[in-house]
Amino acid sequence: MSGICSVCGKKEMLPYKCKFCGWTYCSEHRLPENHECTGLEILKTQARDSGRIVYNPEPEPVSKQNMGIPGLSRRIKSPYAIPVSRNYSLYIMVACVVVFFLQQLIPAFTGLFLLVPQLAAIHPWTVFTYMFLHGSGIHLLFNMLVLFFFGPILERKIGSYKFLSVYFGAGLFSALGHMVFSGSPVLGASGAIYGIFACLAILDPEIRVYVYFIPMKIAQALVLFAAIDIFFMGSNDMIAHAAHLSGLAFGLYMGLKLKKGVSKSAW
Repeated sequence: MSGICSVCGKKEMLPYKCKFCGWTYCSEHRLPENHECTGLEILKTQARDSGRIVYNPEPEPVSKQNMGIPGLSRRIKSPYAIPVSRNYSLYIMVACVVVFFLQQLIPAFTGLFLLVPQLAAIHPWTVFTYMFLHGSGIHLLFNMLVLFFFGPILERKIGSYKFLSVYFGAGLFSALGHMVFSGSPVLGASGAIYGIFACLAILDPEIRVYVYFIPMKIAQALVLFAAIDIFFMGSNDMIAHAAHLSGLAFGLYMGLKLKKGVSKSAW
């Protein structure tokens, strides 16, 4: 008995019928992850503990091309199309690494995109570009490690576009907070990453992390980091503690907002 794959339109002599969504697929697209199985996602959503996992992806908009039918919109795409990952946290990491190499190759590069509070009015782009700069290889490595471990987790929970809102919102709020409390130049993704960390701590506070090899919950680690930044504010230790706390505050706000939205939708 032959059948036509719902993704690529290939005629298959021995088609596979997905037990989750009920559609027919070829051998290449038979696995749920290979055909973006909507039935599996619904099953996962129903199985999640209330309030623990808040992943709530936005539904695919219905258009004249797909009419809401799974797989139809994919069939009309070119077979030569290259799929693009939605893992923006890794894109940000790559951008930061590329920018760091440019900093080493072009001496004037850092000065052009560094956030200097006194010059922010005439260099407004620096409230955004400073997030991609880093002062040293260790600075870059530490920030990218934190983003690597926690960025994809948050992105899977809330979706890529909300993730970008949290990341860049925290970065911009971090810049504003730093300019209020300090006139010194600032660079680095720390404030934006604090926002990611804080948002994730609100949405899933039971996640286990290791701080200097000591296991603790992510919510406890967040309190510890906040206490350290508060204690060392004004110490002139070359760390932008106000920027950290500002990014953290934005992350807390977004986490509470997202969690409240999910709680309302559950009713």
